[in-house]
Amino acid sequence: MAHDYFDAMYADDSDPWRFDTSWYERRKYQIALSLLPRQRYRRALEPGCSIGSFTELLATRCDELVAFDFHEPSVVNARDRLADAPQVHVRHETFPGFWPEGTGDLVVWSEVAYYLNTRGASRAIAGLQNWLEPGGDLLAVHYTGATNYPRPGAEIATWLDSVGWLERTVECIDPSFEAGVWTRSA
Repeated sequence: MAHDYFDAMYADDSDPWRFDTSWYERRKYQIALSLLPRQRYRRALEPGCSIGSFTELLATRCDELVAFDFHEPSVVNARDRLADAPQVHVRHETFPGFWPEGTGDLVVWSEVAYYLNTRGASRAIAGLQNWLEPGGDLLAVHYTGATNYPRPGAEIATWLDSVGWLERTVECIDPSFEAGVWTRSA
């Protein structure tokens, strides 16, 4: 989606989706973390980290976490929030174009995949294939209600199920969101 959509959302409020205060978000974060099959991950990637609300929780499970967002004021807020977490690197980058060097064993797509148009979705899968190690996990969490986004959140799981080298290993279907873990085959 166009960057000005997000600029408008953040124009008057640094937390327009209430990541820090809404029961829905806090509950969704706890459920998402509980779905992760490993207690600890060596290297994780979280595109669309916004102000770092979920990043802060995810960091407790990761030896290294690269989190990023294209919205610069949100990146500044996330960096401030995570200043005491040396294993977290918050960057000003754009998804799906940015993938850090090397590989990792966890990728988190929390509320980001439904913003991808067809071309962006292809780029995201190509980047995921290059970055996620065999046996690594993709955690995808998306709101499933009506939106004006390029792809409905309720279609994300089916789309990921169609990727031949990913296998859905965990799922949670809530009236408002879907969350799942897909493991990359060896």
